[in-house]
Amino acid sequence: KKVFDPLLILYRKMDYLDYFNDDERAPFRPDRRVVMDRSNPLNDFDEINFRDRFRMYKATAADIISLLETRLSSDSFRGMPIPPSLQVLITLRFLACGTFHRETGDLCGVSEPTVCKIVHKVCKAICELKDDYIKFPDAAGQANYKVEFFEYGNFPGVIGCIDGCHIPIKCPSTADSEEYRNRKNWFSINVQSVCTPTMQFSNIVARWKGATHDSRIFQNSCLYAQFEGGQHSGIILGDSGYAQTNFLFTPYLHAVTPEQQRYNQAHIRTRGTVERMFGVWKSRFQCLRNTLRFEPRRCCIVIIATAVLHNYLKQHGCPDPQMEHRDEPDLPMVEPDNDRYGLACRDAFAWRHFSQ
Repeated sequence: KKVFDPLLILYRKMDYLDYFNDDERAPFRPDRRVVMDRSNPLNDFDEINFRDRFRMYKATAADIISLLETRLSSDSFRGMPIPPSLQVLITLRFLACGTFHRETGDLCGVSEPTVCKIVHKVCKAICELKDDYIKFPDAAGQANYKVEFFEYGNFPGVIGCIDGCHIPIKCPSTADSEEYRNRKNWFSINVQSVCTPTMQFSNIVARWKGATHDSRIFQNSCLYAQFEGGQHSGIILGDSGYAQTNFLFTPYLHAVTPEQQRYNQAHIRTRGTVERMFGVWKSRFQCLRNTLRFEPRRCCIVIIATAVLHNYLKQHGCPDPQMEHRDEPDLPMVEPDNDRYGLACRDAFAWRHFSQ
């Protein structure tokens, strides 16, 4: 006796209908590439919304595009060329907000891998302008800096203030990854910077791992060799994490005499310039507060690019963004070894300039 399965009968009918309607079906074609609509933020946002998203004016962004256009004009991605203007805007958006590449790409209709390539290319192009916008002052500039720093903090002879700044990065996938872990227990690049009286970078070194001490970075820098060679006629101020020398002056850890106390007061006020510069720099480029998810070499390129843009914006009158929050002061864990000559230079300086 045969047993009829209702489901089997239904499937056979469906096969028959598929065969019957086969001639009416549209021919199979592979999915075509969907080209996303690429918008231009310069046209899509008004001045206020553009500044909120890019931390600069439209006119300033247009000037930066003109500055980089020739360096990016030949770039294309899989036969779908992206205009240099859009490449620059994508990069500026990432630097200003520090968002994931997918969110940055959605803003302009570009894929996530393409955003990653664009950010790297544009940042490299910006770094090529470093010598044009980050310069240590010459003799004339040093004379002006001494006047400006003295008018601000009452500390004579200063041509710059130095400090280290930790920029967070993801854990590197290399054997030396633990060397990037700083004393606060997160991975970073330790960036050495010297600032001007107008809170611009006059020197920057971004290549040292987070576990490296500030004093070691300075002692291995070209700037240290220049000061030791007598190429600069002035002094720089640093915190107590640096070794006291005849050209880098640090505060007294235990100020006892009146001249030492006055020395410390002027030192703290004047050296605060570099800390405020870091605050403005990070507020303008939020990617520096978030974790940079590149390999360390690319992170260093991004850091230098933001420093170049910071100076460019300051020199072209772009107002500083509102500082959203202040970083905790990075107090040194271990006092470096100070030689007697350096300490004698500081005592003589304090007596000469702060005794009355």
